[in-house]
This record gives sequence, structure tokens and C-alpha cells, in this order.
Amino acid sequence: MHRDWLPLPVLAPVDPRCELAFEHLLRLFQQRRSGTTLAGMKVYSAVILNALVDALRTIYWFQNDLRSFLTRAGVPADVLGALPWGPGTYKRIIAQRLVDQLAGEPAVGMPILNGIIDSVVEMDEDMPHLVRLDDGKKKADDARRAVRALKDLLGRETIAERADRARREARTEAERSRVARIQRQRDLKALNDRFLALSMIPDDAASKRRRGFQFQELLRDLFALHDMDPRGSMARPGEQIDGSIVFDGSFLVVEAKWEAKPIEPKDVRDFQGKVQTKLDNTLGLFVSMSGFTDYAVEEAARSGRIYAVLMDGSDLAQVFQGLVDLTELLRRKLRHAAEYGRAMYHVGDD
Repeated sequence: MHRDWLPLPVLAPVDPRCELAFEHLLRLFQQRRSGTTLAGMKVYSAVILNALVDALRTIYWFQNDLRSFLTRAGVPADVLGALPWGPGTYKRIIAQRLVDQLAGEPAVGMPILNGIIDSVVEMDEDMPHLVRLDDGKKKADDARRAVRALKDLLGRETIAERADRARREARTEAERSRVARIQRQRDLKALNDRFLALSMIPDDAASKRRRGFQFQELLRDLFALHDMDPRGSMARPGEQIDGSIVFDGSFLVVEAKWEAKPIEPKDVRDFQGKVQTKLDNTLGLFVSMSGFTDYAVEEAARSGRIYAVLMDGSDLAQVFQGLVDLTELLRRKLRHAAEYGRAMYHVGDD
């Protein structure tokens, strides 16, 4: 007989208990895949968590921007404070440590992870904050790929549920960004009002001294608004500096003057001398409302190396009016100094 005609074996009846066990395992698998255990707690596979790390690594280029995003996503300040922010630490390491910590403490960490994932999947895929950077198209493309990979792993139904929940709770990244933008505009307007008030102070000796102190306070508040961790004036024998900030992982010593005339070469030379006594990666930011003479600008590069970049009243006016972002302006100044060897840069010079 041809083997195709062999009779099929008779199967024994399936034990109902086996059917129940199989259905139970199937439900567990489906619930695990969708991110829910029988206890109702959200869990995620290692693949999804790795995709989240990759998304966090790419959606923002600078650590300060990533930290602000995580704050808006609901990550507690003490959790963020425990992460290794700063120069020499890659964003992937920061993101990996955050995700591992939250996943390792499900009772506390899973709600926070849910908020982070909600914020990531709700991001504007145009990534305008990345596009405006150098090589921005590639940075934005990398971020889009990472976010889409996370979305694919979560599944379309999950994405829709998250979007609906985020909208109901007004927790979409767009909404958070809108609220943060409005608050930032209000804060910047308040600083601009103070800036304009300072410009009305007369030039007599007593008033000028008071204006100088108020100008330093105004700059500290401006730096704080941009998350630059400003510190106040510091003094040591024979030396006085107005403060310092942390910018893109580097320390900048700050000198601020509001004089009647432009700054002369001697002031620039003296300030650069102070900067040279600090750590090797320390740079200087000299802020002068009255600007700098041409000779003073040349003095900043006379030694063959620029230790400080210069900022004048026109720069500050644009910042306070919201015409240019302070963070972006400083990045352009530093890049211009690195590429062209000039300490002064104004918007439009490139």
C-alpha cells in the first residue's frame, strides 16, 4: 500500500486539565507581550527596554536637553540627580542606568517608565530641535528610526492607547512643551523688563555701582533659566571674578561689565590671564554692555589661543527679546572661535 494511504493514528482524548493549562500559559504570554502581568503591573521585555535606551540616546543631542525632557516626562528629581551627568559620560550610559534602575524596582519604577515611553512615542517626528543643529538631518533621521523601532515593538494598539491616555491626562510631549514654552516666555519677559530698567539708571558713580551688581544678578538669573548652573562672584587674593557657569560639559568663568565706554584691550588681557590659571578645559565669557573696541577683540586672540569669547549689549538684547536662544548663541560663539580664531561673533556672521 502506498504510504500516502496509511491510516492516520488515532489520538487519545486531550485531558481537559491540559487544555486549561495551555490556555493559562497562552494568556500569560499575551499579557507579558502587551506589557501587563496578572497582578496588573506593567512589565517590558529586555528588547523593548533596549529600544527605549536607544531612543533616549538619540532624541536629544545635549545632556541638558535630555535632562529637561526627562523632568517633563515625570522622572523625579532625586532619580535624575543620581545619574552620572557631565563631561566624559555618554548619553547611552545615562539612559541605560536610568532604565535599569526603574525596571529593577517595578513597584516604583514602572509608572515612571510608562511616563517616559508615553513622552517618547508622542514626540514630533520632525525633530525640529535636532534639525537646526550641525549635521541636523542625520541626527533627526537617527532619532526617528529609534523612536519608530520602539513604537513597532510596542505595537500599534499600544501606541493608540498611550496616545489617548496621554491626551486625556494632558501629558503629551507637545502639551508639556507648550506649557514649558509659555512659562519660559514669561520668565524671559520678566528678565527683559529688568534689563530695560537697568538701562534707565543714570551714569553717576553711586548708580553705576548699583547697576553693576544688579547686572550680575540679572545674568545669573538668565543663566539659571537656561540650566547653566551659575555660581556667584568669587574672590581670592589679587583676583575677583563675577561667577561661573557650566555649559555643554565645560566650565566658563564669567566677567560682566556695564560701562559707559567700550572695553579696552587691557581688560580683556587681564580677564584671559585669570582664565589661564584655571583648569585646562575652562574657558571665559566676557560680557560687556558697552561692547569692545576693535583692539580689544584682537587682543583676545593675540596670544595665539583664545581663552574667552565676547558678548556685547546687542547680543543680550536679542537674547532677552527672545530673538535668539542663549544656549544656541553660546554654541555659535564657541564654534566660531574654534573655526575662525575670533572671540567675537554676532548672529548673522556665519
